[in-house]
Amino acid sequence: MRIYVNEIKVTEDIINCYTEASTEGLEEAGQMLVDSDNYSFAYILDDGESYSYLIFVQETWSMLHENKGKKIIVNDNLELQQFEREFDYILENIQGNLNYGKEFVSVVEDTFELD
Repeated sequence: MRIYVNEIKVTEDIINCYTEASTEGLEEAGQMLVDSDNYSFAYILDDGESYSYLIFVQETWSMLHENKGKKIIVNDNLELQQFEREFDYILENIQGNLNYGKEFVSVVEDTFELD
């Protein structure tokens, strides 16, 4: 199932992400995927039987970048403890890697200020 982050509220130390679909019973799988065709990142969540994809569309990227280092909590009940490590890894992999598509790489590098 694809679960889209459709609202983000930032406090002093937390990025609160909200979705229309419930995330009750889901845990982070600690892995990030890229959908370069749709300009989004998909963080894998697991309910013990199947995977769901927490989708961060391009419109959310600047908030993630500007608030790097803060806790990420989804729907007030799911803390993504491995998100930042996985996100840093995937950004490092995208940087200069045209396998993701030249335009996608360019947008990611600009948004996340990658050299």
